[in-house]
Amino acid sequence: MLHTQEETLLRHLKQDPLSRVYVLCGQEEYLKELYTQRIVKAALRGETTDFNYHVFDGKALRCDLVADAVEALPLMGDKNCVYIKDLDLDKIPNGEYQKLKEILSDPPESCVLLLVCAPEFVLKKSSRFRTLQKQIDPFAQIVELQKRTEGDLYRFAVNRANQYDATISRENFRRVYQLCGGDMLLIQNEMDKLSAYCRNREITGEDLDPCCCPVIETTAFALSSAVIRGDYDGAMGILRDLFYLREQSVAILGALASGIIDIYRAKVASRQGKGVNEVLAAFDYKGREFRVRNAFREVSRCSTAFLRSAIQLLTETDQQLKSARISDQVLMEELLTKLFVLRQQENGKID
Repeated sequence: MLHTQEETLLRHLKQDPLSRVYVLCGQEEYLKELYTQRIVKAALRGETTDFNYHVFDGKALRCDLVADAVEALPLMGDKNCVYIKDLDLDKIPNGEYQKLKEILSDPPESCVLLLVCAPEFVLKKSSRFRTLQKQIDPFAQIVELQKRTEGDLYRFAVNRANQYDATISRENFRRVYQLCGGDMLLIQNEMDKLSAYCRNREITGEDLDPCCCPVIETTAFALSSAVIRGDYDGAMGILRDLFYLREQSVAILGALASGIIDIYRAKVASRQGKGVNEVLAAFDYKGREFRVRNAFREVSRCSTAFLRSAIQLLTETDQQLKSARISDQVLMEELLTKLFVLRQQENGKID
């Protein structure tokens, strides 16, 4: 059964007997890990995992070994639990896929088989998965665990803070949310750190900078914003900080490109009289809605022509990073310089 709501899976785990197969998909890694632990614990009933718990890496899947684990009789317990992590059905070799289909055709009642998909695997676009779903639907629980809304995550953050007798306002949480790029696991880690630091009091804005480390996605948006605003020194400072943190050049470029593309989408939408809600409806920004709101704040600062030229420069730099022997840092600094030259040429144009 395919669940589109997390609540239905939670209700099933509380009320129903365990199914033979579970498939967890989606982009929210924290939730996938949370429900993996719950399913494993329920399957093994707190017993020793030495004999009855088998873990396989979906990126190097060997289904002959999986089949042996699935068919093995549980020792000193009622069930085996077989867990395949980071599985992308569209990337495994066809031979392994056919073997997996055979395993899933009729798994034994003595086994709970848990398939946890890689974040890049998109369930709805996979013809392989559609074939498997028809086969396993009578005895499987399938759920997509997508990113939660900002409001849901605020309640989550408040609960984390309460464990340390600390509190946080909605305004300050919004900064944490943006620093973490809406990632639930990062929000948990940052809230635990902040709450321990601010035990028995409110978490203030002054506490965020020394305690929180922003993810590259958020820092790179600050980089794209500095480019749009014409802050050359600020942009170079952010770039050097990212290199100091040993971030990969390709990752920096990708995040910078995402920021520029966000602004380009907002620019095109605003020229057509559209707003934030229309962009959110047209593109997948669930859990990252703040990126669109931030992008709309920048659209009046640059022209459409500049954004198109910037995207072209980003594409050229991406090709150079993957082929040229020049230092990555030199290429990235050269990219920023070219963007600022382009920005000066376009200065005053906001079409």
